[in-house]
Amino acid sequence: MRYGLFSAVSAVLVLSLLAGCGQSTPDTEGQTLAQAQQSLRDAGVSESNINVAGESGDPNSLIVCDHDPDNADPSEPLTLQVAQDCPDDDGKKKKKKKSSSKRR
Repeated sequence: MRYGLFSAVSAVLVLSLLAGCGQSTPDTEGQTLAQAQQSLRDAGVSESNINVAGESGDPNSLIVCDHDPDNADPSEPLTLQVAQDCPDDDGKKKKKKKSSSKRR
């Protein structure tokens, strides 16, 4: 009987440890600040661990340009670099406009 109880407790402990392994924050780059904050809260990141740097303004119009560190554990603090337009996004938009304006 003791062996069965020990096995059951050990199995629960191992499963609990495995469930916690590999958890990381979702990639929020390209999301609005409001979307990113909600995604991070849903992943278990506390509000006090979400730092915002860069431009200020409406969270629904600011874009997350960088999420640092990438793949952080939800218990670690992280920083979202935000702006109205991210430098990389501008380049992609220009390329898309050029390629979409070509006629065949």
